[in-house]
Amino acid sequence: MALDRFKQALAALLDQAPSDPLERDEYFELHTLPAATGEGFEVVICDEENEIFAVIYTERLFDEGEPGQEAVEALVPEFLQQAFGLEPEEWQSTEPFDLGWRSREYLWFMEFSVPGLTPTCRFD
Repeated sequence: MALDRFKQALAALLDQAPSDPLERDEYFELHTLPAATGEGFEVVICDEENEIFAVIYTERLFDEGEPGQEAVEALVPEFLQQAFGLEPEEWQSTEPFDLGWRSREYLWFMEFSVPGLTPTCRFD
């Protein structure tokens, strides 16, 4: 069934998350969704309330404007399919790729959502 692997990975992460909202946000910043495969990328929940995820490229760092970032973007659909079984039509980018400051280094990332995801990843 579509989305099953992604839902399972999401459930595994949510089950371990603390209930306190501040601790929960910090937990999601530090813990990734468990992936079946797909070296070079990781997926985090970056906005639980609005169900926005981020796929982060971990193989190398980029400087602003440095060439090669478009090539990384082209790898995202294959990664999401291999790691979570998400087909390109099952997810959508919410923002173009960007560079983010994380642990004093610049990592490439792209935010995305999974419109068909039910139940939602919200915590009640």
